[in-house]
Amino acid sequence: MKNTTLFAVLAIVPVLSSCTSFGGEGTQISRSVGACAADAVHSRHSVVTTDGRLNYDACAGTLTVRGPGGDAMADLFYTAYFADRGANGEGGERPLAFVWNGGPGADSRLLHFSAMGPRIVEDGVLIDNPDTPLRSADLVFLDPAGTGFSRASSQEAANALYGTVGDIDATARFIAQFRRTYAQENAPLYLIGESFGTWRASGTAEALADAGTKVAGIGLISGGIPLGEEPDQALSRALSLPNRTAAALMLNRLDPELQAQGQAAVDAAADWARTVWYPALADPSSLSAEQRMQVAADLARYHGMELSQIDTETLWVSPRDFRSGLIPSRMLDVFDMRRVRQGQGAFIAGDDADDNAIIAYYRNGLHYRAGTYAGIEAPAIPVGEGWQYDQSPITERSLARAMAGEGPPSPSQPWTLRAMQKMPAMRTHVAAGLYDSLNSCLANEARVSTLPPGVRDRIALHCYPGGHMMYDTPAIRKVFNANLESFLTDAP
Repeated sequence: MKNTTLFAVLAIVPVLSSCTSFGGEGTQISRSVGACAADAVHSRHSVVTTDGRLNYDACAGTLTVRGPGGDAMADLFYTAYFADRGANGEGGERPLAFVWNGGPGADSRLLHFSAMGPRIVEDGVLIDNPDTPLRSADLVFLDPAGTGFSRASSQEAANALYGTVGDIDATARFIAQFRRTYAQENAPLYLIGESFGTWRASGTAEALADAGTKVAGIGLISGGIPLGEEPDQALSRALSLPNRTAAALMLNRLDPELQAQGQAAVDAAADWARTVWYPALADPSSLSAEQRMQVAADLARYHGMELSQIDTETLWVSPRDFRSGLIPSRMLDVFDMRRVRQGQGAFIAGDDADDNAIIAYYRNGLHYRAGTYAGIEAPAIPVGEGWQYDQSPITERSLARAMAGEGPPSPSQPWTLRAMQKMPAMRTHVAAGLYDSLNSCLANEARVSTLPPGVRDRIALHCYPGGHMMYDTPAIRKVFNANLESFLTDAP
């Protein structure tokens, strides 16, 4: 297991069903300047990167994905960027990375225009992204059905696609069809997803493996590692403490002694979580009343909360309880606990100026004139509201965890492990943010440590001093993309 610690970044930044075959349509094209699929619009661009000017082709269009019986399921929209061959001196096949966000029901705007694309939006203006991983790999940003310009072919198709199993199947079919259409079947294949998109990435990797397609690697951003039901929930819960102590520190909510310690307080919280809170959470009934009260007192201290807010029976503070309890009458943002607002909600709504810049880019920069963009030009389609978490049963316990802010209403399948076992050369890149209430850097590390050596040695863990969208500041984005580029080019 490779592990990039938070401290390396702080030196720079201040504090499913198996698919056996996938049919498709479309005529294969030559990968040359000006070549896009029939339903895509071509445009020519350049971006100034830290390595100099990079010229590239953009293809914006849709591919019709068909189900096992041949019926059209959806027209899935993509934005593909192909750098000129020989860019930066490399030869041969460049890696091809498919990229998406999560939700479920989110389009690809965040990773596309805030992190990885050749152009990113800042304060309502599109600017060159000097750190875009397009320098090292061709990029295909995919909008799932019901998001962006992508649409299901019918309500019946939408019912199938708005669920984990159908979503993974459609994504695998899209990738297979895209690679054939764009003559990219020999390019090293990477799948990169954020949040729920990590399920899509790992599940699709296994589906492609079952269809005989090799995947070089998967990038899992802010979604943990889809490995199925958590075997040691007490440990994963305990290891969320450093995230909370770090957030309380940033918000000046710790007691004066801890507040003065800075990073040392976060380190102490991590050590206490492993040695004291973990065994207490695993079996609170084994503690005497006096021991339980001491754990509760320390728990309140490391959370920056009052002792009266701690349940002395369970000794558990849920993510939702912490976010609502740290500051009276305020709620910490679910995606970045350093942010505070009055009432419920999260800082995820799109900025009008940014959205206007993005749609102008599609219409005038990429010359894509078809359809309407859900969430910008038209109301967002409520894809996630009726999402079918059909990969695993929803139980009373799993639903209670979801209500407490601990993730989806049912666990993932162990897609990551199975895909890595089926493809012994496949690598996994994991990214998490310290201030994200939905993820834990230490929990990721602990879970990977339980995997077989031949698997865990192919997993690289990265922790950033940011939130769910840790790339939303230039300094972290630079490191984030540098790590991704190393992953995309470090072929076995």
